[in-house]
Amino acid sequence: MKCIGELLDQEKYRVYGRIAIIENKEAVLRVFGFKSEKWLDIWDIDSRVLTLFYKSYEDDFDWFIVVYDYMAFCSDKDIKEAIIWHELGHIEYPVPEQQMSIESEIQCDRLAIKNGHMVGVSKILNLTMKMASSLNHEILTHITLQRQLELPG
Repeated sequence: MKCIGELLDQEKYRVYGRIAIIENKEAVLRVFGFKSEKWLDIWDIDSRVLTLFYKSYEDDFDWFIVVYDYMAFCSDKDIKEAIIWHELGHIEYPVPEQQMSIESEIQCDRLAIKNGHMVGVSKILNLTMKMASSLNHEILTHITLQRQLELPG
């Protein structure tokens, strides 16, 4: 089920087209390979880092940022803004579904940092590293470490 949380301000985010943040727990769980939300608790995963970015095929929207839990997503402004800017970076630096690109992720982090969200990017990467460790996921650990190494200062 799709629940629209908000529409992004085109002027603030310097984007063309309508971009909505939507909550869709089932889609997020499916894409990240979790059969149930109970696994998020078992592995102590912060759902705010489980976001997706899709081109819309609906007439009313051009893009969707898909979050697991909209209220949780909004609970920390640093994280929320950094994720929004990072996801917007995927318009220019796309990553095909079911693939990973360290270079694209780093470029998207840089966009968020350039727009004043270094603290949020740092928080996101710390949460992602915690998730990678809890899942014992070597590839996610490697990618997250590479992204952390690219942070300024």
